[in-house]
Amino acid sequence: MVPARVSLVTLGVADVARSRAFYRALGWETAIETDDFVVFRTGGAHLALYPSAELSRDLGDDPPSGHPRRTSLAVNVGSPEEVDEAVAQALAAGAALLAAPAQAEWGGYTCYVADPDGHAWEIAYNPGWPLGEDGLPVIP
Repeated sequence: MVPARVSLVTLGVADVARSRAFYRALGWETAIETDDFVVFRTGGAHLALYPSAELSRDLGDDPPSGHPRRTSLAVNVGSPEEVDEAVAQALAAGAALLAAPAQAEWGGYTCYVADPDGHAWEIAYNPGWPLGEDGLPVIP
């Protein structure tokens, strides 16, 4: 089953440092920071900033419009097996596979699918982000 929740919204940005400064100026608290990736805590799903070119690469992007996607939504689940189950359900419901489930360089297990309008969804298991009682990732 694909859980009915959004865990993470990822914005592909041209300049991570500039975007980080913008959201910090709004008073948003960071949960994770590296030179090329930032995650902010929000009242619901987390907000991630990631280089546009890297997001496009992760998505295996070759969109019909010729413009790379700059946003992805994520559903985090509790195990790699749950990723596989959720992907199978999404494909059966009509999703298109953008990137097959695979071990990620950051230690998790992830894939990307697109809904019928081409919106990218990551389905991921991240061993460093356990799920809280609300089903959202708890970022240390």
